[in-house]
Amino acid sequence: MDILQFTIFFHSNYNLVNYSFICLLPYYNLKQYSSNRLVRRYSTDKTKNKLPANFLNDLEKDKLFVFQTDKKTIAYVFNNDADAARFLTPQKVAHLSLDEIKQNKNLQHIRRVVNKNVLTSTEKGKFYLFKNPNYSTCLALVIWGTYLTSTVGTKIITKQEREMVKLPNFQFGVIIGIILSDGYLGASNRSVNKRLFLKQSLKGSKYLLFVFNLLSHYCVSYPYIIYSTRAGVKSYGLEFNTRAYPIFTELHLLFYPKGIKLIPHNIYELLSPVALAHLIMGDGSSREYGLEICTDSYPLPDIIRLMNVLVIRYRLICTTRLKRENQYRIYISSKSMKKLILIVKPYMHETMMYKLNTTKGSSS
Repeated sequence: MDILQFTIFFHSNYNLVNYSFICLLPYYNLKQYSSNRLVRRYSTDKTKNKLPANFLNDLEKDKLFVFQTDKKTIAYVFNNDADAARFLTPQKVAHLSLDEIKQNKNLQHIRRVVNKNVLTSTEKGKFYLFKNPNYSTCLALVIWGTYLTSTVGTKIITKQEREMVKLPNFQFGVIIGIILSDGYLGASNRSVNKRLFLKQSLKGSKYLLFVFNLLSHYCVSYPYIIYSTRAGVKSYGLEFNTRAYPIFTELHLLFYPKGIKLIPHNIYELLSPVALAHLIMGDGSSREYGLEICTDSYPLPDIIRLMNVLVIRYRLICTTRLKRENQYRIYISSKSMKKLILIVKPYMHETMMYKLNTTKGSSS
């Protein structure tokens, strides 16, 4: 009896889990199925397609290099994949416009062989395609969540990469505060996952840009101008949205259990000082003696649940006020304003400080 071991990897809770299955097979079975593709794959020399050390890193960045069959002679150099597709496979892309060629789906026949170290047949001959992956060589220790660069305009993120995205505590608090106030989680045209939207009038555009800079790591495009018409009057504003990620789908299930935005039952854990600051910047309204949170769109039980967090977790003196029929707001007493300012001021944008009665400005 010989032993044949199979190892299976699968994705669970963003971790790779390794499961090994050991099968006892008679020798004649192994010999009989020696031509089987699975067995052949395990018997293949894994070093056959291995590239020399630093070979890719020595190539000029942002260039696509086409090598002859000896892997030493450079046949062509292209500035991007689209140029390579037009030259190496002109008949394949002849019916496509320039914009269509640049789309990811029309470049797969080029991109899927880059850096694979396989001899590729093209209309110009057989070549090897290599590109400097431009991997970071930085070995510095960086605290998780403190160096999240913008991903605006970058390549399409794969499904596996989307599933690995997690929100650091600070960004998570920003998003919770936005969802509770002016933001919303909506559907994506090309994904089953949800994305975060935030829009503000031009008056609040500085705050929107402030939030965008905090969340640009999760965005594919810059804020854009929108307009709406009410009573014949056209008004303009700014809006931005994030990419569609599973993490936003999870939040959608939490805040929209029946398709309507509600206050989740675990709001006590969710409402961090950062989230409270953005709730106030979005829905806070300064009053002569205190601060009012505009919770008109929530049902009264949800408002009471949110107010209890302010009272129990943050020790603020709060009451509910009837704005109009079946619409209630949370009022924070002037006696608690000093305590509230100490909690949220470090996370407030300067244009929103007037809501805490610390600078002059009109209420909203």
